[in-house]
Amino acid sequence: MKNRVFYALLGVALAAPGAAFAGQPNHSQQSGHYEWKSVPQYGPRATGPAQRRVWVPDATQVATCDCDMMKMSSTDAADCMKQMHSMAQPSSTPSAG
Repeated sequence: MKNRVFYALLGVALAAPGAAFAGQPNHSQQSGHYEWKSVPQYGPRATGPAQRRVWVPDATQVATCDCDMMKMSSTDAADCMKQMHSMAQPSSTPSAG
């Protein structure tokens, strides 16, 4: 009888730390919100769709660029980049100083 009690207490002691980590995840560092989503219920006594609270991260925003370079074809854009790169390079003439 004492062994059963010992093993029962040992099982509870080992299961308790696992239950502490089973809570809600921490979303305080992320931007988003909770939503209620419908989830199906299965079985003979299903009462209809159930609601479940789920975390929905905010959609990442993409910059909208309406510049001429974005409208170019890939070859025109490559030529433009080459021109810009050559403008950034210092000239091959030595400086006087």
